[in-house]
Amino acid sequence: MKNDRFHIAEFSKRTIYHSPQTPGYTCWVSIWNMPDGNAMISFTQATGPLEGRPKAPPEIRKRLNWPPQTPVETAGVGESYDMTGLDLANVHLRTADGGNTWQQVSADPFRSCMNYCAGEAETALPDGTILRGVFGFYLPYDEVPQTGYIQRSTDGSKTWGPPEMVLDPKSHSYWPRRIRVLGDGRVIITGAMAEAPAGSKTRREYSRLMRPVLLVSEDDGKTWLEPVEVLPEALRKPPYPGEEYDAAELPNGDLLLVFRWAVHDPITGKFVREERRQSVLKKTGDTWKPGPIAPAPFPHSGHPELLATREGAILHLATSGISWTTDGGAHWRDSEVEATGYYPRAVQLPDGRILCVYHDGGDNGYGQVDQSIGACTFRLVAE
Repeated sequence: MKNDRFHIAEFSKRTIYHSPQTPGYTCWVSIWNMPDGNAMISFTQATGPLEGRPKAPPEIRKRLNWPPQTPVETAGVGESYDMTGLDLANVHLRTADGGNTWQQVSADPFRSCMNYCAGEAETALPDGTILRGVFGFYLPYDEVPQTGYIQRSTDGSKTWGPPEMVLDPKSHSYWPRRIRVLGDGRVIITGAMAEAPAGSKTRREYSRLMRPVLLVSEDDGKTWLEPVEVLPEALRKPPYPGEEYDAAELPNGDLLLVFRWAVHDPITGKFVREERRQSVLKKTGDTWKPGPIAPAPFPHSGHPELLATREGAILHLATSGISWTTDGGAHWRDSEVEATGYYPRAVQLPDGRILCVYHDGGDNGYGQVDQSIGACTFRLVAE
């Protein structure tokens, strides 16, 4: 086992943004480094009245299975998940001083009954172009592809180009979750695909068919190669574990994966619980082959977040804590610092500090929790 003696130093945690109203609704944040040394974040923001809003049309509610049929409905807050009639925006902030201060760059509006459509899958190319993944299925009021696609911005998120397809919508549906740039310049998207035409299923039907795969581009996202399977062949059948997983590049080009894994009863197929699991995609030429899936030593905690650091460790950041591995996930060490907030995202800044952003709250209905965007910074110090 490689030397994994690290400690976290200079740890600090604070709120960096609150919406113009209280209770605030700001969630599903992303972060990436820009080529000029700045860092940017994006997140979903909703503002508007708590009561008296219109509802989504019945046919849209049926197709999207929204509001979600979960125990919160019995608590009387289910309808608060219908975001129709609110002012929704993908907000972008930028920092030039390592996260100490933030300036708003843009806030492009969108219409939906859903509580998200873009932002989590977002990053910058070496020339400063920003790529973002959009889940068009969550934009039922707009004339856009009802599947996952990418858009690009050449002016720092102020304007966005037209939808660019990653898979043929006549035969496939796709949900992008993370966009990352590898050391060799290739762009990858983590997410899941269904072998069904765009918009042909309900959200609940898609959730059963969405198989996690990796998409790879060799030309900055202009074209995409055939999907790379991340599950061993024996697991490539429904019900699938879910679309939420992250990938971190190892020094030898392998990819360490950590999954949010939905466990189903093998006989009935019904959902049982959620776990963390992990695997390694073995680099083979210009592609990868999936390895065995194994339990990961973390409790379930939303979408996994991994960060490959310049110190040689890969971090796993979650509401349950911050851990690291130096041997591709064979062993993990836990830190003793305070945990992050919900759905964390992290980058390593030019000065070596780690900047992690998240939202305070959880998967909440509108107005049920006073959400805000928080951040923590720290250094990973080798002993």
